[in-house]
Amino acid sequence: MNTHKIKFKGDKKGYCNICGKYSQLTRDHIPPQGCVKPTLVELRTLTQHISVSSKNSTDSQSGLNILSICGDCNNNLLGAQYDPELIELSKNVAGMVRIQQELGLSLPEKINLSVKPQKLIRSVIGHILAGKLPITGKPPISAPFPDTLRNYFLDQSSNIPDNLDIYYWIYPSNKQIVINSLAIGSSLGEGFVSGSCLLKFFPLAFWVVWNQPTSFPINLPKIPQNQVKYLDETCEIMIDLRQIPRLDYPEVPGEGRYIMYCDHSTFLAQPKKTKGFG
Repeated sequence: MNTHKIKFKGDKKGYCNICGKYSQLTRDHIPPQGCVKPTLVELRTLTQHISVSSKNSTDSQSGLNILSICGDCNNNLLGAQYDPELIELSKNVAGMVRIQQELGLSLPEKINLSVKPQKLIRSVIGHILAGKLPITGKPPISAPFPDTLRNYFLDQSSNIPDNLDIYYWIYPSNKQIVINSLAIGSSLGEGFVSGSCLLKFFPLAFWVVWNQPTSFPINLPKIPQNQVKYLDETCEIMIDLRQIPRLDYPEVPGEGRYIMYCDHSTFLAQPKKTKGFG
């Protein structure tokens, strides 16, 4: 069991988790501030989250934010170009979820929304890549899966890679989760997902899966890959307001499945309960 307090404050200078350049590092808010207002949260790793008996957590005054990427990737790419698409989608979906939950009004089971998928996916990928502390004195580890994510994020003329599937669904929880790398296997003969990453915050969850075996079923909607080519092209995605996976899917494996991950590349942020005055 991991009983150590989670570390989320690193070096002020280092190698950017996205572009790999050595520079002054900037603090990335995960998710972006326009999606969720930064508040006092308790931070845990995935292991601490899964281990019910683990009470150890680290407080952060302004949500989950990590010194992990350079100013160019953070401000000029994520903040200025990609995040507005994720923020707009999150606000639209959050409004629908609150209408159902708080007002008890009935909405259609499925609703279509227009998005710019090239920007939306790059926003999701950018914050996932930012979701781990850089290794002191070392550039990001080069491997086929993270290299695919970084190259796609940085090359605005590139199409969504054919071997990437981006699943999404309604996530009605105030817990925020970012997992930089998650492998999932099955003892039921479904195969093995060697590379995936996860971003979850109210009201949406995104699961980026690399080289998914055809034998490994994921029965969730995917962001279309072949309908758009350019950065500002739009398409429609379907939001399913009724069929919602369990809140701890897929980071807590179900029957017949198991997971593999690096604990220091996982963060869970949960609003900290403060004592009242009466």
